Amino acid sequence: MTQQPDYTRPGAGEFDEVADYYDYLMRSVPYARWVDYVERLLKRWDKQPVTVLDLACGTGRVGSEMIKRGYDARGADLSEPMVYHCARQSPPLPALVCDAAQMALADESFDLIVSLYDSLNYILDPRQLAACLREAYRVLRLGGLLIFDLNTERALAAGLFTQHNMRSSEPLQYSWEASWDPRTRICRVDMLYYWNGDGGPKPFRETHYQRAYSNDEVLCMLRPAGFSRFESYSAYGFRAVTTRSTRVYYVALKE
Repeated sequence: MTQQPDYTRPGAGEFDEVADYYDYLMRSVPYARWVDYVERLLKRWDKQPVTVLDLACGTGRVGSEMIKRGYDARGADLSEPMVYHCARQSPPLPALVCDAAQMALADESFDLIVSLYDSLNYILDPRQLAACLREAYRVLRLGGLLIFDLNTERALAAGLFTQHNMRSSEPLQYSWEASWDPRTRICRVDMLYYWNGDGGPKPFRETHYQRAYSNDEVLCMLRPAGFSRFESYSAYGFRAVTTRSTRVYYVALKE
């Protein structure tokens, strides 16, 4: 039987098996440079936030980097196994388990919300993404910013996630096969892993789904969510989004 995505709980269970190995898998990801870019966006928008929410934080690498830079950062993610690892970062990121579309957080709690590494592409239902944006607006203080990125349709349709290292000598080997459905605009990624390090060998599988949203589609969600000023940029600069963009950053201001 073909596994179908769960539209009611976006991202549910998709990082549970890989959580213990995620930081090893992503060890070459330039988290510090991503935060550099976030700070360039903050300068462009003339903002100096103190309190930060790393939304869909995963194991907390972005939030931990922001703590290093003096921000009062917290994390939130749907995957309890991923959140467990937030406390193991250096410095640790305080984090809780919650749904991005229904945050267990008080109104006007943060000056800045960031959600990076295409985390919100895992929200497959546009109504759920719109709910997430409304929740972000609620949780932000007046004058606060929401900054998030998304993979574009160009990136997902091109087989971005088809990757293999099964012939390597790495302790974590993997084979990812991506398939793109132009009708639903959903990319399915079937992932096979072999952990050959301590406690191994251990094989396990996960299936991930990401949905492509057009730039216009996202911008049209921001105003009904409450945001009156917002912009989008081709990562990692300030150029306009084009059909050739593979990743887009969004910045929205709560006034």
